[in-house]
Amino acid sequence: MKSRFFVTLILALLVSAMACARTAHAKSYIAYISDSSNSSVVYWIAKEMGIFKKHGLDLDTIFIDGSVRGIQSLIAGDLGYSGAVGTAVINANLAGADVAIVQSQMNTLPYFIIGNAKIKLPEDLRGKTAAVHIPGTSADFAMRLALTKAGIPYKDIKAVTLGGAPARLGATINGQT
Repeated sequence: MKSRFFVTLILALLVSAMACARTAHAKSYIAYISDSSNSSVVYWIAKEMGIFKKHGLDLDTIFIDGSVRGIQSLIAGDLGYSGAVGTAVINANLAGADVAIVQSQMNTLPYFIIGNAKIKLPEDLRGKTAAVHIPGTSADFAMRLALTKAGIPYKDIKAVTLGGAPARLGATINGQT
């Protein structure tokens, strides 16, 4: 009985050691969270120029739509690093997650509200359908901020979550919003 226990213990330790060794050499991912090139190009350049490798990081880039989903993947351990906007990181911290901002690309909200030809004034948005991004992303924050500044409660629009900028623009061009 004792020998069976020790054999099982040794096997468990060997499996653990192999798993640790495999994890130590496993490739990790860095997520870019925007489908616009001005936000994601830094990750591609760093990968292509070997900057990650130069600093001992074996990283592949991967697209995850939206900073909220990027942070969720980071917390789950599916990523080593993720791009994200400040609001997503702050919300994650407030919820108890151990995440931090280590670099920043911009300190502005580079967004425009684009409407069809019938929208002449901000007030014209009341009761209309608006293509928005994932709640908690910078695009969502920018929309809410713009509506607040225009004196329009968010509940006064019909917000439809569609995805990244190309999807939202396409919906507007095609008359869906």
